[in-house]
Amino acid sequence: MLRNGRYPEVKKEPNDKHAFIPSVESEETKRLSRRSFLKGSVGLAASALAAGGLILPADAQWGFREYIPYNAAEDFHYGTRYGRIEHHYPEMNPTGEKFTFVRLKYPGGDWYTNIVNYYRWPSDLKFTEILSENTTIDVEVREHPQYVDIDDEGLFAYPFLYMTGHSGIRLLPEQVRKLRDYFERGGFLHVEDCDARLHNYRGGLRPYIYEMVRQVYPEKQFERLEMSHPIYHTLYQHDEYLGGDKRIKNISDHDEAIMDDDRVIIYFCPSDLNCAWEGRPCEPGGEEQRTWAFKQGMNVVAYALTR
Repeated sequence: MLRNGRYPEVKKEPNDKHAFIPSVESEETKRLSRRSFLKGSVGLAASALAAGGLILPADAQWGFREYIPYNAAEDFHYGTRYGRIEHHYPEMNPTGEKFTFVRLKYPGGDWYTNIVNYYRWPSDLKFTEILSENTTIDVEVREHPQYVDIDDEGLFAYPFLYMTGHSGIRLLPEQVRKLRDYFERGGFLHVEDCDARLHNYRGGLRPYIYEMVRQVYPEKQFERLEMSHPIYHTLYQHDEYLGGDKRIKNISDHDEAIMDDDRVIIYFCPSDLNCAWEGRPCEPGGEEQRTWAFKQGMNVVAYALTR
């Protein structure tokens, strides 16, 4: 179940570049959290991260169509060449103590991109492993990437959803209402455009994201996120925007957000952290840029769980 209030603000340790969360033992924290997502009471401790030495295979990702094969008997989707995505349900984490990184399945586009027929690694799984290894968030790591369907009854059990693709979002009115309800209950959406170069640099998913948000929040508009925003400093100090695998000047060289007062509820990254997590070449910054992408992904998760 999503929180109705907010988590306590992240505290910074003096002379330390990493952020920490206050002890989860206080009555106020227990009342607001409902799930701890933390190992013990130390908080989110980030470690150094290196992401070099990648080997690039010949196969690239296939097209951007909505259809993906599905095994109804075992409830998972699979790629035409390799890779599998499992349907996650809240009862798979019955205590609610672990954080599950879940991909949002939506109608209209290739919601599954980078996690089947992938380039180097299944992106979400690789990021989940990095998140588990480099923070004290108690992460549920499974053999395959996990997804939830926008129509799932258990959607509100997930405080964090991830969404990406190249083209197409087609929501029914009841799905639009459900998303708004999700945000109003305290949910957080991390959404990306998988290729900002498409449609003469107008973006692949970007126009569909804008339209989706217009439907969900007609009274709100995306705001540019400045590098001073806490979402760039929750665990790792990011004073310069390096981006995902495609940083393009004046196109995908900054992030945007939908705000609820001073809190980000939708984080939009047009430079595509997910493709960097998948192992694709990062331009123009190479491996330094990939490392930044992993660290920023961890910053975003930590922000979502502590605001």
